[in-house]
Amino acid sequence: MTTLMRTSRKSLGVSNFGVIHLEALAKLGLEKPSVNQIQINPWYQNRDIVKYCREHDITVIGYSPLAKAKKIDDETVAEIAKKLSKSPAQILIRWSVQHGFITIPKTSQESRLTTNANVFDWAIPDEDMKTLDALGEQQWSCTWDPTMSSLEEAGLN
Repeated sequence: MTTLMRTSRKSLGVSNFGVIHLEALAKLGLEKPSVNQIQINPWYQNRDIVKYCREHDITVIGYSPLAKAKKIDDETVAEIAKKLSKSPAQILIRWSVQHGFITIPKTSQESRLTTNANVFDWAIPDEDMKTLDALGEQQWSCTWDPTMSSLEEAGLN
């Protein structure tokens, strides 16, 4: 990876880089990435990585905004969805959008694709955003957490 970063190109993006990995790039004298794609949803907010990325002008792309549908029936999300006349998926995607993340939900159904895209002409009220943000105290990941891998595993030693 470090060899690739030393070659000419317009920009570079990384995926699943934790703060330790991003700091290692800087210590190696390598260009900072333009984007870092990480898991982001109300239950797994990666606050330390998001803070670092924002402080260093690295765009955050969030995957698994729907937590792989494992939390789609969450009571808190369902209550907010009902109150706003939206689907739980729309609430979760809009949560990411309101936090300024580029979000990449996955679906194989055309009808869900259309519904999932309808999140830009409304907003979740601040009080409900705080309620959703509080879900992050659980730090529940829907997948393994590669941001915790060693520098050696990431090829940055």
